Amino acid sequence: MNFINNGKQYPVFSRQQIQDVESNAIEQHGFKSYDLMQRAGKAAFMFIQEHYSDAKRILVIAGGGNNAGDGYILARLLHNAEMECYTMPVVPITKLRGDAMRAQNDYAIHDGRDIDCSDDLPECDLIVDALFGTGLTRPIENEFADMVNAINRTPAPVLSLDIPSGLSADTGNPMGPTVYANSTLTFIGLKSGLITGESRNYTGKVGVDTLDLPDTIIDNAEKLGMSLSDVMPARLLPARTQSGYKNLYGHVLVVGGNIGYPNAARLAGEAAARTGAGLVSVACHPDNVAAVASGCGSLMVKGIHEPRDLGDLLKKADVVLIGPGLGQDKWAQKLFARVIETNKPLVVDADALRLLSNNPSKCDHWILTPHPGEAAQLLACNTQEIQLHRVSSALAIQEQYAGIAVLKGSGTLTCHDQHIYFSTSGNVSLATGGSGDVLAGIISSLVAQGISLNDAANCGVMLHGLAAELISKNGTRGILAEDLFPAIYKLVNQ
Repeated sequence: MNFINNGKQYPVFSRQQIQDVESNAIEQHGFKSYDLMQRAGKAAFMFIQEHYSDAKRILVIAGGGNNAGDGYILARLLHNAEMECYTMPVVPITKLRGDAMRAQNDYAIHDGRDIDCSDDLPECDLIVDALFGTGLTRPIENEFADMVNAINRTPAPVLSLDIPSGLSADTGNPMGPTVYANSTLTFIGLKSGLITGESRNYTGKVGVDTLDLPDTIIDNAEKLGMSLSDVMPARLLPARTQSGYKNLYGHVLVVGGNIGYPNAARLAGEAAARTGAGLVSVACHPDNVAAVASGCGSLMVKGIHEPRDLGDLLKKADVVLIGPGLGQDKWAQKLFARVIETNKPLVVDADALRLLSNNPSKCDHWILTPHPGEAAQLLACNTQEIQLHRVSSALAIQEQYAGIAVLKGSGTLTCHDQHIYFSTSGNVSLATGGSGDVLAGIISSLVAQGISLNDAANCGVMLHGLAAELISKNGTRGILAEDLFPAIYKLVNQ
């Protein structure tokens, strides 16, 4: 994801929660609503100065609410800076009310120029989408839909204020016609709809401006959770001394690799080793020992006939990853039943999640890593429901199964104690077979190295996504899961 404010963590709010923050600032802390609007307009002005400094002709397309008011204030500031700026009101200015009307009046007093919205969009260097903000809860229709479609046809770059018009601030999914923005400047804090679901198709680069609200207002507000920072891996990975040895850095046991599926277990095991685990064992079907071992010579591979064959391996392991290539047959079921009896930290992935969905249970010392299809099985629903409601789905998995839930996908979510963490890393290059096995291996390795389950899940998700970004500088098509390993090695040594 193109997240402009790299290195920082931001609170993430639902649509209602962000409205509550604004109301609290006004009603309890003495802020004026028009003052907040002016701050938003100024923030947008500064954003354009920084990121669109070459834009000579700017068109602000305004709706009828507070988002339009932000746009009119921006237009006034641009006009006062002697930049060529025009507004195109989709809502007649005679129908504006409250702060939006005041902002438009201030713009008009300064000789602001309008273009009739019945005209075609003029040639310009930048379009500012100030149609609808986070309050939109239904599909855009009629002349507004026509305007969104017109914006999307223009070759000019688009900056959306707060959120691309038409995108759900809660789910990150389009509610109908939706603006495809090149960048989005959002205010006060992130909205969940900017960083999960289908949002990355619409937001472009995302920047955050807190409008200089006191930290206490934002910190004390009810929120869904926090965004994850790309500096998290460097902060959490433990330092190593020159006298260190392999047993200091943890032992990962991977259980999987049923007949015909050796590579999933091998990828997970190699990912654990590349992330820094001192020792990695793979317990697989006896027929796959040679295939797994030849794929990565650093793995200790043992063929497992019966669950009792896991005994010594389970004793030695610091963390157990079960699922990659495990299958669903009797052999898989028996191994799964044996592994979840252990009190060792567990990472439950792939086929093991499907087995868990057949016999649901709770455990405080496991990390579940479902993709949307596996999440649907865990919650006895369909994949579309998961994708339409990713935040509530992650919360539901964690509530029903305990431990930590990692809901993979665009804008991966981790959930611990009903608190959501939102990944800001990764891209579509991860849409390839085996990338989930690599993530499970990364997380397992971090747990083995002594990082807490919650931090390991969060750090692993960020490492996985950042590695994808590193290797896709020249494009995202054709990348294989094993291509992530050089980038992982680089990231864990920064």
